[in-house]
Amino acid sequence: MRIVLVAVMIAATPALAAPKVTPGQWQAVTVIESASMPGMPPEALAMMKGRPTTVTYCLTPEEAEADPKKMLAADKSCTMNRFRFEGGSIDAELSCKTDQGPAVVSMKGSYTPTSYAMSSSMKSGPMTMASRVTAKRLGPCK
Repeated sequence: MRIVLVAVMIAATPALAAPKVTPGQWQAVTVIESASMPGMPPEALAMMKGRPTTVTYCLTPEEAEADPKKMLAADKSCTMNRFRFEGGSIDAELSCKTDQGPAVVSMKGSYTPTSYAMSSSMKSGPMTMASRVTAKRLGPCK
């Protein structure tokens, strides 16, 4: 289950959009589009899917200038397979070691100075999950 949280947190992390985004108050909405987790009750899976999770945060000027690759590399249980963040495009893949075994997390999307949208997928053995996150700048930090 840890890798599920890592995948969702990575997808919703404001630092992914750091080098070319505007500091200020941001809102990110994450939706799990599909999930397959053998052994998890169908009702629990159904509760996860399709429910938007909204996070509002203040992105400081320092965070806006930070290198997003460093944030992704911060989890020492993961290694970077691919990373591209330029020209309005996001494309990254990580391989992680988890309690459930090896996992691969892939992310693709786009960004502007005031928004980003990204899809991510995660596979760890028989467990899979796909999610998407959309975010926008709301204005100055409150």
